[in-house]
Amino acid sequence: MEFRTATPADLPSLYALWAAAFDAPLMVPVYETDADRLDRTIVAVLPGTGAEPDRVVASVCWSPRTLVGLPGPDGAATTLAVGGVSNVASAPDMRGRGLVRLALAAAVERMEAAGMEASLLFTGTPGVYRPSGWEVFEVPVVSGPLRPDDAARPGQPGTAGQPDTARLAVRHERPRNTALGTPTAFPGWSADLPWQDLAALHDAFHGAPVTTRRTAAHWQRRIPLWYSAAELLTARRPDGAIAGYLVVETEGETLRVRELAVGPDDTWALEALAQAARALAREHGATRAEVRLPHIPAAAVLTDALLSTEGRETTVDATGMLRPVIREATEIDALRAATSGPAAGFHWPGDYL
Repeated sequence: MEFRTATPADLPSLYALWAAAFDAPLMVPVYETDADRLDRTIVAVLPGTGAEPDRVVASVCWSPRTLVGLPGPDGAATTLAVGGVSNVASAPDMRGRGLVRLALAAAVERMEAAGMEASLLFTGTPGVYRPSGWEVFEVPVVSGPLRPDDAARPGQPGTAGQPDTARLAVRHERPRNTALGTPTAFPGWSADLPWQDLAALHDAFHGAPVTTRRTAAHWQRRIPLWYSAAELLTARRPDGAIAGYLVVETEGETLRVRELAVGPDDTWALEALAQAARALAREHGATRAEVRLPHIPAAAVLTDALLSTEGRETTVDATGMLRPVIREATEIDALRAATSGPAAGFHWPGDYL
């Protein structure tokens, strides 16, 4: 058994391993957006014999991310270099031999050498990773019935001093390729849908702990892939400028809010985006909505505009895990606690690894 970084010759065996382990059509396309992916892919390999090639029997991938950290002593924003772990797999006939644990240890060594301060992953089987140092963090999720269009919202802010919302247009950015009216891909970036404008809104809106700082490559390649089954709503001013956007995805009876951003002076767009999302939900036969957003006032406004006050519930998503790499464990423990606290800022759907 050999543990090493992957080579181009390993790809057929590596992709076959993932196909057997995961029902994830986007795994390979997303993996291939990373130009340095092979150098950050640890594989356990059974050497080939004769004409038989090497066989990849376990894998762990990691990729660098910049996350917002806890505020500094003076309250200033901080960032963390984090190694995101993904594509963890082992062949069924090779399980029980500790291959994943050894591959994880090799990945952490490489993260440390690369200056990663912590490591992040998402899983439905946290027991696999706890022995290797990762610990769960919890994220609150609010869900409930959709709010009727004619339902009053006590305490709704007035419109004095706000732009004329009647002149605000919410555009459903439908993909260019459609079949029978059903979107087949997230809209491609174009001159009329500049990713730079969305990026500026995103970075100004998402600034609490454990949110990400996306690169241009993420916006241009990864985000359209991750949101290939989602739909984008943009709130536009009369001149066509984007004042805010909302990404939603319908799964059965539930409309899931994947991402939101509005400008600091454009919170008036939240009601219009929520109204358009409710209409889209009903178009798809959804009767409920789920919101997983940072604990900031704008997110609360959208939640109130989207969900009925009756029948709401708050649950937790505990699929995220963090571990220290070169930072102290106490610092990472504080970061984990921030994801469910009063200033929770976790947001990840378009940035999953």
